[in-house]
Amino acid sequence: MAHRRRHLLLHGDIMLTPAKHIHHATDAHGTVILDVRSATWLMLGPDVSRIWQAIVTNGTTAGLADELAIPTGRDPHAVKQGIDNLVAQWRQDGVLADPTRTPRRR
Repeated sequence: MAHRRRHLLLHGDIMLTPAKHIHHATDAHGTVILDVRSATWLMLGPDVSRIWQAIVTNGTTAGLADELAIPTGRDPHAVKQGIDNLVAQWRQDGVLADPTRTPRRR
């Protein structure tokens, strides 16, 4: 895992994981995310759930845009932009964290 993390970071990707206060479960219908800190739920449909699963499994969404776009004839660049926007929002909301960064002290 350390080798893979180093590989991801060398190529400019950010290693991401669910934040410590996030619990999640996935089934055939999608993913449910619980933020225990704010007591809020997120319900992800199957497509967005694939993005979440890529992050949970691989720590990155690298290559996912092509995987989602090409079979459906969508523009991979536009799909990547959508994925990046969603991941940025999850990071801003505290749902995802970069475990390689040291937390700021208050």
